[in-house]
Amino acid sequence: FWLDGQIPNEVLNTSHFIVSGSVGELRGYLFSMATTVLTTAGVVFTLLTLPLSTVAAQYGSRLLRIFLGDRTTQLILGMFVATFVYCVTGAMIIPPVQIVPEGPQITMTVGLYLIVASFASLILLIQHISIMLQAPNIAAGAGEDLLDVVRKTNLVEGQDGEHQNQTGIAALDTLSEAEAYPVHAGKPGYIQYVDLDYLRPLVRKKDIIIRLVHKPGDFVGNGTVIALVWPANRVDNELDKEIINTFHLGNQRTPPQDLEYAVNQLTEMAVRAMSPAINDPFTAMTCLDYIGDGLSLFARRGPISPYIYDRDGQLRIVFDPVTFDELLSAAFDMLRHASCHNSMVLLHMLETINIISQETKSLDARQSLLHHV
Repeated sequence: FWLDGQIPNEVLNTSHFIVSGSVGELRGYLFSMATTVLTTAGVVFTLLTLPLSTVAAQYGSRLLRIFLGDRTTQLILGMFVATFVYCVTGAMIIPPVQIVPEGPQITMTVGLYLIVASFASLILLIQHISIMLQAPNIAAGAGEDLLDVVRKTNLVEGQDGEHQNQTGIAALDTLSEAEAYPVHAGKPGYIQYVDLDYLRPLVRKKDIIIRLVHKPGDFVGNGTVIALVWPANRVDNELDKEIINTFHLGNQRTPPQDLEYAVNQLTEMAVRAMSPAINDPFTAMTCLDYIGDGLSLFARRGPISPYIYDRDGQLRIVFDPVTFDELLSAAFDMLRHASCHNSMVLLHMLETINIISQETKSLDARQSLLHHV
């Protein structure tokens, strides 16, 4: 609209790419285009309900997050909404002909081009959904979630990692739970993640040690103790609230810090694929491939240290990390039971265990793999 005020309509009247007309005509065009876009957007949203129901029924409702979080789908739906808002806003800001006698031709033309782009993206959306709904692509999305959370939570320890662990154990032995200040959850829910970026400078500033009693993925009830703080006399109501706010609770588990849940996404998809109603062993074997890839990376990086130190080497945070045994149980226990009558899936499970074992150096971890064999 600002450009319309800078460029006279006489300059644009000879162009084949600019829509011309009076103020009233252009305002009517914009409202008509907004109505068209709104109607089409309603059809698009209706079309999306079918793939959403298919994903929920066949792969599990938890995997809807992967589908709804797809950037291409979000971009195309956002284009329809943005075009509608542009057309309505453009029509409303056009002043009467008594104030501005010339019609805003550029404003109208941009709205028309936005509509063309939105309808062109609709073809892309249909093609994208047809590809995205294929089981290997959904499994790939869940597998990428698993790799991301392994990379973020399972960091390689330095050369002094073992020394720091011994120091952490010695420091923790001097702390008594009876002398700690208990931090209680303010509401029930699953721990989705703990904001360590905020918690680390906080505990160093207050010169305290905190133990996280529950890890991401655990369900805590209202009033459940979620953390213990030493020394107790340094904790006031304000600090108590700050610690509570670092625990983000929700109605469902999420994979950003929950390694076991990231494995469960693939396991649930594989177990559903082996149900008598679906009977799709190839999907189950695809999920096993991504499970093996993620657990191999976990084994390669070694166990997670349960101690976090500040830059001065002082122990500040203690937590219970997820173990290799827990991940193996989440990956294989349910699927082994669901696939007990399908030799191909069981053989592929053995191949997956073999791939993981090639990255496993710990004797205890290899014994856990042997147990599942």
